[in-house]
Amino acid sequence: MTHTPGVARAPRDCHDVVIIGAGSRGRSVHAALLAAGVCDVVILDHAPGLPANSQLRPGQVIGAAFDDDTDTWAVRTADGATVCGRVIVAACRPVYVPWTPDLAGRNDFRGESFHAGAPDPAFRPAGKRIAVVGTDSNVAHWIDEWADSAASVTVFAQGPRRVVTDLARRPTQAKRWLLGRIGAKQPRRAPTIAASAIEALTSSGIRTNDGIEHPVDAVIYGTGFTIPEQTVEPTLVGTRGLTIQQAWYPGMEAFLGVAVHGFPNYFFICGPDVAARISYVAECVELLQRTASTRIEVLRSSQQVFNERAQLRPVQPYQPLRAFDLSAGAPEDTGIPNIPNIYDGAATLEIGGVRHAVHVRLAGHLDPIDGNYHWQGTVLDPLPQDTLKQARAGTLTVGERSAAVRVIEQTPWGTHSVAGLGAPPPMRTAAGRRRCVGRWARSRRACPIQAR
Repeated sequence: MTHTPGVARAPRDCHDVVIIGAGSRGRSVHAALLAAGVCDVVILDHAPGLPANSQLRPGQVIGAAFDDDTDTWAVRTADGATVCGRVIVAACRPVYVPWTPDLAGRNDFRGESFHAGAPDPAFRPAGKRIAVVGTDSNVAHWIDEWADSAASVTVFAQGPRRVVTDLARRPTQAKRWLLGRIGAKQPRRAPTIAASAIEALTSSGIRTNDGIEHPVDAVIYGTGFTIPEQTVEPTLVGTRGLTIQQAWYPGMEAFLGVAVHGFPNYFFICGPDVAARISYVAECVELLQRTASTRIEVLRSSQQVFNERAQLRPVQPYQPLRAFDLSAGAPEDTGIPNIPNIYDGAATLEIGGVRHAVHVRLAGHLDPIDGNYHWQGTVLDPLPQDTLKQARAGTLTVGERSAAVRVIEQTPWGTHSVAGLGAPPPMRTAAGRRRCVGRWARSRRACPIQAR
């Protein structure tokens, strides 16, 4: 890092940070900045009905230009106003936009219609017959609310790709206790699930493949998102008059997907890993203030190297997720993708000083919260009742490998649930662990950003 404090003086009415977009990402950026001690923050958003206060201002951003003399940005809005900011965080333009399927007769429908990702603020569901097409996360949390006030809510859902029922799981003692003692909630009006797929929309409703026509007053789409044709601000002008179109004429390129050379003090928040990007931006802003610097910009060489490595990285062979293998002849970790993630076979359970030859079914997972490997399973063979009265902790051995185990409970089917902490055997060999540590260390290196 190179720091040159006091090089440029910003206008007196210039804010430390201007966030474009008051959505979930914009609010998350605001919260991260407040946690970092950055309080002079203004949020701009063009959504109707937003309350105006000292930190939230309505306005549609139509352009932003960087001033090389003061190292500040001038953000222009559609109403002719200009907002000055030392740092700009663009959290307004996602890399996705609401996607509406091209259903037959969609334009013939005469009622209200919109996508849940871009809701109509004037929509009132009370007393209306509502059809919900799709069940993405944007519309899912509205369905129950609409069901309370609407005349009817009919959901036209896409068939599930996979359904995991509770029949495949063993009910635990705690779950049975809850079901027996906790009362049910007050019943609510439930939406109707259409039994057939949509054939076409009509002027007054939806016709399904079974020939039934569902008369509705409003059609709400919860069908997810797609990539827009244009994802950048068309009038974004960086240092020395460089436009974003000129910078990205050979191809879109950014460092970590956040910073672009030629656009100092400007950060993009889009795409995956939003939380990590927000944390990165907050650290950059905190660095500016701590060092009394006026400009922070990614080096061109760092940006090029980052993207070259991303493009030239060899394609890794697909390896399905797996837990562990307790079979006697299996190696610790060979990288072979066909090693099973569930062990179903013979084992020896030693509990209370007595060894029992049993048949077990085991699986496990690495918990990202505590960093430990948790495994669990079922002893399918019956165990003597007096054995569990003496002790529940023991040792489970498969082949030549052993691990500490604890018997949790006896299930209604006469089997026993067991669990343990720690991978039996280790998930990776020593070489594999060294590779993981190396990747982790490289990811923790200081980011090649230059501040001055």
